[in-house]
Amino acid sequence: FVEANQDKPFFLYLPHSMPHIPLYVPEDIYDPDPQNAYKCVIEHIDAEVGRLVQTVRDLGLSEKTLIVYTSDNGPWLQFKNHGGSAGPLRAGKGTTFEGGQRVPCIMWAPGRIPAGTSSNAFATNMDLLPTIASVTGVPLENDRKIDGVDLTSTFTSDESSREEFVFYSAHGALEGIRMGDWKYLRKVPRRGKNAKGPAPEPQVFLFHLSEDIGEQNNLVKQDPERAEKMRARMEELNEEITSNARPVWRTKANS
Repeated sequence: FVEANQDKPFFLYLPHSMPHIPLYVPEDIYDPDPQNAYKCVIEHIDAEVGRLVQTVRDLGLSEKTLIVYTSDNGPWLQFKNHGGSAGPLRAGKGTTFEGGQRVPCIMWAPGRIPAGTSSNAFATNMDLLPTIASVTGVPLENDRKIDGVDLTSTFTSDESSREEFVFYSAHGALEGIRMGDWKYLRKVPRRGKNAKGPAPEPQVFLFHLSEDIGEQNNLVKQDPERAEKMRARMEELNEEITSNARPVWRTKANS
């Protein structure tokens, strides 16, 4: 695809189906030891991404191309050695702890993004649309709301266009908010339809992520005023999101 489109602008979205359960790799790199299954898949993806990047280099497109490598969620820990690891982060896929939400994002654009630099700015996958639009100089339609923000300012600094995140559970329940380095979570245990007795008390957490990336030190009792302030802001933002919900975009072809 890259070779066929090298003389004109192109966009390539390449979602590798691995490393998703069940795991597969080509026969030539297969390792029968199940303990090495996830490692083999990651190494295979790494090699294939390397082929793509090298093709861009070989065609002389490096300074005309932005490559973004990222993920949609943290590791699926219930599958153990087949599901990956979140390293120092707490929990994994399906949770609102950092292990479920925080993922790698590597951007490569020689001449635009300095090599070896990093940024701690807030970002989400929905920011990729306005970022790509900015890089390519294509204005977005102004007749509709775009939730993402342009990340090009983070290419050379920690400058962020947002200071807050709201977290929802895998089932759509409002669970938390991040404001700067502080993160508040209020987790209400799910109950079955036939559950009896009083509802269990929610679990409330307050973490200072710059000092506790693993979310092990719950500060809610030490700083209840901050926790309450963040809870109120979380509810306020949730109400704003709910009241401004809009229909899914539909084109004439599939409407």
